[in-house]
Amino acid sequence: MTVPTDEQLKELAEMYILNTYSPPGLTAYLYEEQDDPNDDTTCHTWASEWPKPDEEALSSWEILDTTIELVTVEERDDEAREWTVLVEALVTVRDSEEEEDEDPETQSRSISVYVTSDSKGQLYVVDAEE
Repeated sequence: MTVPTDEQLKELAEMYILNTYSPPGLTAYLYEEQDDPNDDTTCHTWASEWPKPDEEALSSWEILDTTIELVTVEERDDEAREWTVLVEALVTVRDSEEEEDEDPETQSRSISVYVTSDSKGQLYVVDAEE
């Protein structure tokens, strides 16, 4: 088994954030779940990258810019082939409810990227969360 270097893990996590998790140009839409399976009148929401033609979104936001500030390998389990990489990023977002002349909001985000590898040593991202 080939053990990845910290640099390989950090590069994979950084590219995942920039190209998949919060790429500039991504627009997300927030919807209210219409079905209430528990009949408890609670409101459930979920986000989607694609607009639904038959429903009006509660709001939407667009990622204008993502700047990686720091990338560190937080946890290594080489035997289990599991690694956690922390990516500190500044993400500039424009909300659909903002006026055009308002400055977009820049948010500081700490994103944990979970990496694993297959039996051939190919690295891939399993999940990411803030």
